[in-house]
Amino acid sequence: MDGCRLWLGGLDAAGVPYGDPHGWLTAAEQSRLAGLSAPLRRRQFLAGHWQVRALAAGFAGGMTRDWRLAAAPDGQPWLEGPGDVRLCASISHSGDWLAVAVATRAIGLDVEVPRRERDYDALARHVFAPAEIARREALAPSDRLAAFNTTWALKEVFGKRGGQGLQPHAARHIASEMAPDGEAEAFSWALPCEGALALAAWPGVLPELESTGPVGVARGWRYRPVG
Repeated sequence: MDGCRLWLGGLDAAGVPYGDPHGWLTAAEQSRLAGLSAPLRRRQFLAGHWQVRALAAGFAGGMTRDWRLAAAPDGQPWLEGPGDVRLCASISHSGDWLAVAVATRAIGLDVEVPRRERDYDALARHVFAPAEIARREALAPSDRLAAFNTTWALKEVFGKRGGQGLQPHAARHIASEMAPDGEAEAFSWALPCEGALALAAWPGVLPELESTGPVGVARGWRYRPVG
């Protein structure tokens, strides 16, 4: 079995059994949850950790509660299920949006939905490669926010896949560029309100996306080192 599956939706669509989180969270997860005081962050945590289990059960079998979520030394999450099946996992949320993914190889997932004004030009100069900056600046001003979120998400997922996270200096030396199916190692989807969903996986992957709302057509990408 080799593949990747994603789920995207609102927090309320995750169907979390909020009444008894201790019945399915690991001790480490319970400790993390206890450290979260903001109601939204607690909802995001529970929804993400439940839905990634549900996705794993649908992908590889077993019941949702059969899957245990843990983190490798580099911080990358993984799931262990019935029969010692092990899957890589990734969770992302932005406001009321939630995205989760499971796969047989290392992955990174990110959802970006703009919620406040930011200095997008300065952020692009700080993190994007020169070709990515030029690609965005060539667009009409009305299209630049969506392009920023797509490129930013592609940066995030590259770092998550590798376990190092988004590091600005390193990110400026990796450029994302469009790639045809069969060669793409990453994908992006446009979301409402100029948001974006992105996944980094491996060349030739064909991810399966389940969404409870409208998403754009998948676009394939690859990463190229730049000087």
